[in-house]
Amino acid sequence: MPFIPENELERALVAAAHDSGAAPAFYRLLLDSDLLVLGTVEGQEEATETVALEPGGRINLVPGEKDGSRYLPVFSSLTRMQDYVTEESKYLRINGRALLDLTRGAPVTLNPASEYGKELTADQVGQLLDSARIVPRIVESQAEPPVRLVEALTHFFTARPDIQAAWITMVAPSGRAEEAHPLVGIETSGDWPSMMQGLQEVARDAPDSMFDVQRVDRFNPVGMAAALLQSPPFYQRRFLN
Repeated sequence: MPFIPENELERALVAAAHDSGAAPAFYRLLLDSDLLVLGTVEGQEEATETVALEPGGRINLVPGEKDGSRYLPVFSSLTRMQDYVTEESKYLRINGRALLDLTRGAPVTLNPASEYGKELTADQVGQLLDSARIVPRIVESQAEPPVRLVEALTHFFTARPDIQAAWITMVAPSGRAEEAHPLVGIETSGDWPSMMQGLQEVARDAPDSMFDVQRVDRFNPVGMAAALLQSPPFYQRRFLN
């Protein structure tokens, strides 16, 4: 059956499959949208209507299996779930961010039986969730980012043609300026989980430099991106004519 997008997430999924520059928008929607997952709420296994997961509640999810390894199948719409199941099954509708956080540590496959889907390893799920967290406020400080970290990041970005620009400033938890550490803003057209995996290697090369990461979209700045954009980037890709 042809894949006809039924919602904004599915349109973003198709776009990302054909254009890596559309990947960041897809990952944002994956976290912000409701996903369908096979399973039940503990204690409400016989419910036939939509049920709410109460604080402290538990859910029982149905895993999938591929090449001897288990994964969590999730779906962007009822149609995609129907492509996968072979018999009537109970399912839950849960916000993507909450679902991935709840099942952190498990590999996930979006729409495993459909033409358009996405496989995420457990590490990629963790990186996606961590990169989306709100970072601390900017500290009014004259502290300079570590030179070794800036050099390591510049080397890493130079080797990746999908990185357009990067910013860096110092941040700290509110009221604890002595804990200031770097916040790195990255403008990229590439795959965000893949880039986060590469940044883990940078962190190992600069072990004394813990840093937070913020994706930067100049046309739709969220989180700390707007503050980062107030200063010039420390890295800017140069395009040859």
